[in-house]
Amino acid sequence: MFDYIEKHYSRLYLLVFSIDFLVLLSAALIAFRVNGNFGNNAEHLKYAYLGFIYSAIFVFISQIMLFVNELYSLEKKYQKKWLIFRCILSFSLVSVGLYFLLSNVMHYSNCFIISMIACGSILCWRLIFYWIVPKINIQQRILFLGTDELSRMAVREILADDNPQFKVVGFVGDDPGLVGKRIANQKVLGTIEDLDVIIQKEKVEKLIISLPHDRKEFPAEDLIRCKFKGIEIMQLHTFYERLRGKILIDGLHPSWLIFAQGFKKNNWIKWEKRILDISLSLIGLLITLPISLITALLIKLESDGPVIYQQERVGDNGKVFRIFKFRSMRIDAEKDSGPIWAGENDPRITQVGRFIRKVRIDEIPQMINVLKGDMSFVGPRPERPHFVEMLTNSIPYYNQRHSVKPGITGWAAVNYSYGASVEDAVQKLQYDLYYIKNMSIFLDLVTILKTVATVCGRKGSR
Repeated sequence: MFDYIEKHYSRLYLLVFSIDFLVLLSAALIAFRVNGNFGNNAEHLKYAYLGFIYSAIFVFISQIMLFVNELYSLEKKYQKKWLIFRCILSFSLVSVGLYFLLSNVMHYSNCFIISMIACGSILCWRLIFYWIVPKINIQQRILFLGTDELSRMAVREILADDNPQFKVVGFVGDDPGLVGKRIANQKVLGTIEDLDVIIQKEKVEKLIISLPHDRKEFPAEDLIRCKFKGIEIMQLHTFYERLRGKILIDGLHPSWLIFAQGFKKNNWIKWEKRILDISLSLIGLLITLPISLITALLIKLESDGPVIYQQERVGDNGKVFRIFKFRSMRIDAEKDSGPIWAGENDPRITQVGRFIRKVRIDEIPQMINVLKGDMSFVGPRPERPHFVEMLTNSIPYYNQRHSVKPGITGWAAVNYSYGASVEDAVQKLQYDLYYIKNMSIFLDLVTILKTVATVCGRKGSR
């Protein structure tokens, strides 16, 4: 878990998260000390111990709510009104959650006061943070070795970020004719022969390599000198994976996949996932039982046909299974058209179906598939055999997404909108490959939290 955090979360992100933790813990301890009521006869040591435990619970709930409300998406440029609204919303929900957990020891007014003290503290430090960050240079200075389209795309995406982690100093390439010219809004500073001088002059900290595999000569000596000078060297696809949380398949050589760290599927990970799957599915089915009963009744009242719809999907190792969903379409939806992707304002979707798709209620029965072992709670979304055959023939590495169990939610589902084309399938595959490579309980929990944020924002459904 810690290795994943170190590689895939920036120093800026970890700094913000850590300061949030300290601010929340300090605010909670002070507030509990002033407003807490843990019994009149409690001794001082016991009182202090309980205060710390309740403060830790408060901090845990608070940081989950901040995450769900996208206040850890540091690539976004926050407006003050947006930040204030999201903070107030987060801590209003925190006060409700805190009262639900500690109602036997705390009055709701105390829960609310503690939450608002923490809200004010977070707002103050965050506003100071966003004011001071542009005024200091904390970006890592990076140089791109290679001027191909993949390098240009990566640079364009870095420059498009509102709060980038990196400062692109420019390109170094093979073509002397490009020296001095601007590509992707950055200057080509020289050729490989000038690499040492450029690195020293521009104070480069990281070198991103994007050279063609069929290149006759690889600048090994130049790169070794850079390495021994303390310059971090990274292949473009590895850099892009950490930058965007997906594996770029354009220009991806099989050797990168073969030698890349990750893709672990030992028995410990499998058992962890299975325990998490069973626990979440049982809890989820129990909690959503009233919603499921109301949904079933509404589906039955609106149209004839089964409440639960079964459809063939491709799962682990290409095994075909029948997925369970609340029916959201007419029973003759594909009678004339055959298998097609759902589109915007799809006429085949019923009125009830449109609503349950928006809030993802139609996915609830899939927890039965998880209990049966056909699916996991988190994984690549299962696709229909017709589309799998088509996409496998047109997209490289597509079939590799079937090397793990499909999921009710997934890394692609929370990072990309609903897929309804081959181009969308390519984008989702890149996120799926990232998940398979970095699969862990930690990534599953992050995905579940992002799913909550996605559902609350009603994003990505059709």
